[in-house]
Amino acid sequence: MYGEYGRLIRGNMRFQGTGELTVSYALQAPEYRLLRERYPDAGWEIKDPQQKALFMLSWVHRQLRHAGDYDNADPQDALTLLAVGAGRKKGLNCLAMSVILCECLLAAGIRARVMDMMPLDDRDMDNHVVVEAYLPGAGGWVMLDPTYGCTCADEAGNLLNLMQLRERVAEDRPFFFPADIRYNGEKVEDLDDVRLYYAKNLFFLRCRQRQGYGEHREYRQMLEAAPEGFDVRRRMVDNLQFRMEAFGAFPLLQAWKGFEERQESRYIRPEALYREG
Repeated sequence: MYGEYGRLIRGNMRFQGTGELTVSYALQAPEYRLLRERYPDAGWEIKDPQQKALFMLSWVHRQLRHAGDYDNADPQDALTLLAVGAGRKKGLNCLAMSVILCECLLAAGIRARVMDMMPLDDRDMDNHVVVEAYLPGAGGWVMLDPTYGCTCADEAGNLLNLMQLRERVAEDRPFFFPADIRYNGEKVEDLDDVRLYYAKNLFFLRCRQRQGYGEHREYRQMLEAAPEGFDVRRRMVDNLQFRMEAFGAFPLLQAWKGFEERQESRYIRPEALYREG
């Protein structure tokens, strides 16, 4: 079902690191009040956390237009990015869309994090970024993708997180998107293509150690959920060097590469990443 991506993940199911690292979530910030005031239709009044999160996912998806070539040059925070992209004025990439959704969820009192879904290949210049939110009514952590406005579920309709998706890829078991998922307003016809895209980008996962308003304006300490023996730092540096050779050493790539070279990889085990919120 998943071809080479399934084989790669199946052979890399043991993770490195300890269970001591944790992600922190800032549920209080002055900017959260501004978000609620400027965007009153985002679903703040909904009481049930799961219904609120799903409404916000749909709201962010409908507000924005995806553009993979967006350069993240704007300050990466929800107020700035909504001012830039709301009403589909300017396209944003999956990272910027996920920053908006994550900070809206945090402003609503829901623990959420921006998650980088990463491929193995250090010459692959495309990865995906989504959000995971802690929703007790759904059984724990759940993946929310603002690019497609979708979740993923198992055969019984239970919502899944990224590690559960990874396990299904390894076991060659399906996961399911809503039948009506859309990309920039158009219904996605080939769900198998999206499923393979996810599978490609599930070799390892990354997120900021601290999740809160404005945490993505600058490069900050990352945590990695990665297989044993896999050097995330080396892979990231090699990938960015390849990008610079392909596109030129412009400032954004130089700054990113410099950060990855300085950062010491901090590996978090899945049981620590997915413990109860």
